[in-house]
Formats: sequence, C-alpha cells, structure tokens
Amino acid sequence: MQNTKRYDLSITGNGSSAGGAFRDVKIVGDANIDGDVDCLAFKCTGTTRITGHVKSTSCSIMGTVDLKGNLETGEAKITGTLDVDGDVKAQEMKSNGDTRIRGSVFGEDIKLEGLFKIGGNCEAESLQMKGVFRIKGLLNVGLVDLKLHSKCEVKEIGGEKIEIRRGNGFVLKRWISVFFLPSDFYEGTLMCDSIEGDDIYVEYTSAKVIRGSNITIGPGCHIGQVEYTGTFQQAEDTTVTQCTKL
Repeated sequence: MQNTKRYDLSITGNGSSAGGAFRDVKIVGDANIDGDVDCLAFKCTGTTRITGHVKSTSCSIMGTVDLKGNLETGEAKITGTLDVDGDVKAQEMKSNGDTRIRGSVFGEDIKLEGLFKIGGNCEAESLQMKGVFRIKGLLNVGLVDLKLHSKCEVKEIGGEKIEIRRGNGFVLKRWISVFFLPSDFYEGTLMCDSIEGDDIYVEYTSAKVIRGSNITIGPGCHIGQVEYTGTFQQAEDTTVTQCTKL
C-alpha cells in the first residue's frame, strides 16, 4: 500500500465507502466503511462503523466509532465513545468518555478518563486512569497512576512505581446521580488479585497479595499478603492478614 496514490476520503451527512489507502479520512455525520482503512489522519465527528482494521498516523474521534478490527495509530484522541473488537496500539492515547476494547492495549503514554473496559492486557510506559474501569488481564506499566471512581477491577498490576488513590471531582457522579444509586456506588474502590512493583502506594484496595520494595498501605484496604524488601507502612483503617519482609 506504500506505492498506492492516496486521495482524501470525506463523508458529510450519511454515506458509505469501501476501505483502502487514503491520505486523510474526515467524517462528519453517519458513515459506514466496509474494509480496512490505511490513512495518514483519521477524523470522525459523528458516528462511524468500520468492518476492518484502521492504521493511521493520527486518530481524532469526537462522537462514536465502532471498529470491528484493530486500531494502530501514532496518536489517538478520543472524546466520546470508542468500541474496538480487536487490539489498540498507540504511542500516545488520550480518551475522555466511554472506551471499550475487547482485545489488549499497547502504548507508551496513555491517559484515560471516564468509563472504560479492556478485555485483555494493558502495556505501556506510563498510564494515568481516572474513572470507572475494568481490566480483565494484566496491567503492565512502568509508571501507574490510578484514580478510582465507583467499583473498579484489574486482574493483576505490575510496574515500577504504582499509585492507587480514591478519586474526587469526577463528572460521572453528576451524569448518573439521577438513577438514585446507593451513595457508596460513587466511592472509588479497586478489586485486584495481585500488585507487584518497586514503590507502591494503595488505598481503598482489596488484593490477595502485594509484593514490592517499598510498600505503603493506605486507608480502606483489605490485603491478604504483603511481601516487601525495603520499607513498609500501614494505615490504621486497613487490614493486612500476613506481612513478610524478605
């Protein structure tokens, strides 16, 4: 596809197109693309359904994109809803809204705020997550910064520096307050099997085991086993069943 002459694809209003190699793809309205898309810049303002994979230098979504394949891009900015059946690979990814990825996520700098689900693993150099999230696989990141809102779940967490705190000031509370959910629904908590890293701080977290060098267990935690090699601190409002210095 490198030798293919590229043209722009522009859809305004309702429209459809076959996949192919394009220069810039710009969609304003409601569109269906049948096949793979290879482009320099992908921009969607509205609703787009794509049956294949998307490969782009940059990806900007303001609206809704339903992608049946994989997304591979240098920079992704999402404001709205992104639903991906496959994997997402991005050097830089910023999402503010509802992101659902049934495969895995691979990137360097990832910042997610809102509602999101990842069906596989998440691997990155640095990750900031603020909102309500569920990751069914391994979260493997160098620098991990999680801000918890409502009930969050991650299977396993591994990294160098891990910081998990209860978030505040999340706009979701205003969005869903009309449903009259229990007050503790909005209070951020994390369920996790294991957490392993060098420097670890957790609060309002339930985990079977935490392993690391320097570990601080903050308020609201229920931890089965802690293993550490450096320093250990534990807040009064927390429970640790077994603690071992190696």
